[in-house]
Amino acid sequence: MGKIQEKNVFYNALHRYACWTVPMAYRKIEYRNLDAIPRDGAVILAPNHANTLMDALVVLTTRKDPIVFVARADIFKKAAIGKTLRFLKMLPINRIRDGVEALSENDAIMEQCIDALCDGVPFCILPEGRHRPMHSLLPLKKGIARIAFGAWERLKDKMPVYIVPIGLEYEDYFDFRSRLLLEAGRPIQLQEFVNAHEGCTEAELYRQLLLELSARMKETILYLPDDERYEGLMEAVSRIGEKEYKTLYERRKALQKLADRLAEKHPRMLERMKKRAERRKARGIHLRSAARKRPGWRLALRFLWLLVSAPFAAVLAIPILPALLLIAWLKGKFKDKAFINSVRYACCWVFNPLVLLPVCLLLLIVLPWWACLLIFAVSFFSPVPCYDWANGVRYAISDLRYLRSRDEDRDEE
Repeated sequence: MGKIQEKNVFYNALHRYACWTVPMAYRKIEYRNLDAIPRDGAVILAPNHANTLMDALVVLTTRKDPIVFVARADIFKKAAIGKTLRFLKMLPINRIRDGVEALSENDAIMEQCIDALCDGVPFCILPEGRHRPMHSLLPLKKGIARIAFGAWERLKDKMPVYIVPIGLEYEDYFDFRSRLLLEAGRPIQLQEFVNAHEGCTEAELYRQLLLELSARMKETILYLPDDERYEGLMEAVSRIGEKEYKTLYERRKALQKLADRLAEKHPRMLERMKKRAERRKARGIHLRSAARKRPGWRLALRFLWLLVSAPFAAVLAIPILPALLLIAWLKGKFKDKAFINSVRYACCWVFNPLVLLPVCLLLLIVLPWWACLLIFAVSFFSPVPCYDWANGVRYAISDLRYLRSRDEDRDEE
């Protein structure tokens, strides 16, 4: 078996395809500060983990070159899946829940990660260890520190080793075709870090590195402390701070500033906002609806747009019906809602084209080639307007529920 970082023409083709199609899963992806990612050494990318497979796919779009990833080992158990994931340059890593004996297998995996870094191939690890759709950050696992220092020991006389925090700030964790900000943070240069902590033991170096990385990762996301104030703070920030910003980066900065001020000076208001959040969720109201400044006018315009565009959305949904049915069936298989967007992407831009291609080839019997090509192209891109229309329906229903509930909120205040 060759090195995982070795070049492969089929992988390169899939990489380019992912870089083209992944942005279609979002209304907008804003890339920020990618120039901060060093080009002169071994680079470890460390994104926060909020949206399952989509996190890795979005990071993949930042580079034309391959990136080696690690993923939890249990999904590699079936031989066919394991070979496929390795072809996609993903390595298995065991967690403590997999057992103490399984953890010993990580040494060989980490050697492969270090070997990829030595060959100049970027390596990506999600240092929280598990995903969680929250504007917060879990304590980081020490695996990233072991890999970073292992690479540094080998390469310190040849090239620098960097850890680059990557912030993935999702506008909504569960809505398909929402907006996303990907921001590269301040890199940690391992040699400079070790020099600044001279005299520390290995265990202390690991601990200090994780603390420093955590602090720099928090600079790249909307970070709300994961405590009893989280729900109230999230509700307050979204209701008070939501408006039209020129960029997603400006939005994140403004909401972070507001969150810091509210957490420090208005703890009682956060208690009221927490109760509002509980009532809103019980009524099935989206947080975006509660943040609208003129919900009545927006609702009227939305209904008009939905009415006019309904026939077009219905027609465009026909060619992707197999994908939509598969998504509906698979949704019931996942208890964790965070997986659904990964399922939607896979069904819309992996499964659906595989179904469409033989159908369009058969149509060549009765239709000219340009007509078949047009059908394939329209069908390929149809998930974009279809999901935008479906989201419009959901938001319209949510806005209507919010308008009906405002009188009740006023009475309680």
